[in-house]
Amino acid sequence: MLTFRPNSSGRLSSMRKLFYLAVFGALQLLAAGATAARAEPVQIKPSLLRLNGNLEVPPGKTASDGVVIIVHGTLSWYGQETIAALQKNLKSHGVGSLAITLSLGVDDRHRARACDVVHDYALAGAKREVGLWIEWLKGQRARHVDLLGFSRGGAQVAAFAPEFQFPDVRKIVLLAPAFATSLEQAEIYKRAFGHDLAPEIAEARKNPLARRTVDFLTCKQAPVLNATFLDGYGEMPPSLAARTGHPTLVIVAGKDEVVPDLAQRLPSSVKPAVIDGADHFFQDLYGEDAADVIAKFLAASTLP
Repeated sequence: MLTFRPNSSGRLSSMRKLFYLAVFGALQLLAAGATAARAEPVQIKPSLLRLNGNLEVPPGKTASDGVVIIVHGTLSWYGQETIAALQKNLKSHGVGSLAITLSLGVDDRHRARACDVVHDYALAGAKREVGLWIEWLKGQRARHVDLLGFSRGGAQVAAFAPEFQFPDVRKIVLLAPAFATSLEQAEIYKRAFGHDLAPEIAEARKNPLARRTVDFLTCKQAPVLNATFLDGYGEMPPSLAARTGHPTLVIVAGKDEVVPDLAQRLPSSVKPAVIDGADHFFQDLYGEDAADVIAKFLAASTLP
C-alpha cells in the first residue's frame, strides 16, 4: 500500500504528488483488470433448488458484451476439465462464457452427480434451468446469448434449442455431441453393463412413477425413478443437429472414442468442423483449436 508522507513544509511537492497519484491510479487500473478477468462463481435460487454456474469474462468486458452458456456432459458439472479449459480458452479469444451445473435434482450441486442419490429428473428440467440462466443473463443486460453443449450436453442442447427462439438465443455450438439412436443406445448399454437395455426399458414402462435399483448412464446399480430411466435413454439422433432453428456449429473430435464416426452420421446439410487428432475431451492444444473455431463462429455476423 502506498503511504503519503508530508515533507518538512507539511505537504508533498507537486512533482512527488503527481508521481504518487499516477502510480496509485495505475495500480487501481491493474486491480480492476484482474478483477474483470477473474472467474466468478454465480448462484441463483429460482425455486427450491440452488443452481450454480461459473462466469468467465475477458479483461475489459462484462456480461453485457455477450455470453455463451456452456452445458456439461453426462452427470458432470461446470468444473470438469474439458469445460474449465474451454472457458479459459474462450476467454483468451475474447469470448465471455457462463458454464452451468445442471441440478439433476440436487440442491446446490458441486462436483460430479453422485450415483447413490436417487435419480429423479428429466430433459425438461435441464431445458427449464437453461431458460432460467438465460433470464439471469438478460438481467445482466447481455447483448446476446449463445448456447454450447458438450457431449451428452450437446445432444440435449440440440434437442431443446428450437424452443429458445431468437433473440433469446442467437447461435448454437455442439461440441462432440453424444447423439445416439435407440439402436445405438442399446449397444452402448450392453457394452457398459453386460446385459440388454430392452428388458430394463420394458420394466420401467410398467410403472414410470416407481423407483428401483438399476444400471443407469455411468452408474452401476443406482436408485432411479423409472420415468428418469426412460428419459435418460430417449433417442437423440444426429438429425437433431439440422433442426436446432439457429445457426449451428458442430465440432467433431477427429479421434473421438466416445462418439466414433460422428462426422459421417450427421445429416448432409450439416458441415462439421473436424479437429484432427482430438479425442472426445479435447485435451491439451486441441482444446485451444476448438476454442478458436468457436470464437470465429460466434463472431461471424450470420443470424437466423
